[in-house]
Amino acid sequence: MRAKILVVFLVGSSLQAAGLRKVMILDFKNLDKNPNYSYLEDSITEAIRNDLKAKFDFKELPQKDWRSLAQKNYFLWPEENHSRGFALNLGLLARQDIAVGGFYQAIIENKSRRGGYVIRAHVFVLDIGKKKVVSEFDMTMPADASLFGAVEELAARVVKESKSVLPNKGEAGKQQFDDDEIGPHELGLIAGTGVFAQPQQFSGNYTTDNALYSKDFKSAISASAFYAYHDFLLPRMQLHLMGGAQFASNDLAVATDSKRIRASLLDISTAGHIGYEMSFWRFTLTPLAGGGFSMASIQLDYTTLSTLPVDATGNTRSGNNLNTSSPFAEGGLKLGMKLTSRLSLNAYGMWRQSFYIGESVGHAYAAGGISFRL
Repeated sequence: MRAKILVVFLVGSSLQAAGLRKVMILDFKNLDKNPNYSYLEDSITEAIRNDLKAKFDFKELPQKDWRSLAQKNYFLWPEENHSRGFALNLGLLARQDIAVGGFYQAIIENKSRRGGYVIRAHVFVLDIGKKKVVSEFDMTMPADASLFGAVEELAARVVKESKSVLPNKGEAGKQQFDDDEIGPHELGLIAGTGVFAQPQQFSGNYTTDNALYSKDFKSAISASAFYAYHDFLLPRMQLHLMGGAQFASNDLAVATDSKRIRASLLDISTAGHIGYEMSFWRFTLTPLAGGGFSMASIQLDYTTLSTLPVDATGNTRSGNNLNTSSPFAEGGLKLGMKLTSRLSLNAYGMWRQSFYIGESVGHAYAAGGISFRL
């Protein structure tokens, strides 16, 4: 039992680690190489590292690893390690998500009045994957006994500026599903099963002595593709377009024969819906309402009957085709579960009411599939 618990813990820990954002924290450079303040290179870097680790879940690239990579690939190492360009290129090379770096200078606050030294620090936070600056700021710190307190304030500022790209402690799994840069387009495929019903008026006499019973297909297989546009007109509103087909077969009874005839169905339809998405962490629930148009063909095979039916001219019939078309209204629910920020599993439960001349019939289907956000 303990072994099983250990295996589950190790697997869970590995999966969580794989989902953590990778962060490279560069050494803060003493730009003027003032020996009196060289100790701040380690102090500022360590203060930022400690505060980030205390607040966020991430995987840091060890200092020795990025230094070795920089030494092998950059001629100007270590002179340029304080620049954004260096951080971006090294971050791409090391396949990191976030880079934090900067520099500081000891300068005289007011030369005309012979003022004392102050430390002016410049800090940047980069999103490597998106190749953009998350934050960049300057902070001036007094070069006196309050300097170490000011360094802590600098580290706290870096934590504040990093909130948009790093998950809080214990929320690393959730962060995988939050991405402000995801576009509004979603493409998906679904498949399922349902009931396809024909109106009673299509079950009349097709021959002089054979009447078909109701042609309902209770195990129709459906396959569809859909496109959804998120935040359509209003936040969380969706425009949902779908097209697909249903396939089914059934044995139908006739009034004057103990044997049944074989029937096969092909139904092609297109539909449009308006939905409103409600989110619960990685889950979404979207009520859908809309309508569309259906074209169906039912092929009847009479060769299984004891006696082939005859048409009005007296010729025997080995089969028949029933072709129907109708508009329909449709509504239901779409339940989604986000696997990543872009990939989702979806389940549908839908009701369709088709309208024929003088009659309407209901259909129901359930389906599941996968979709991808663009």
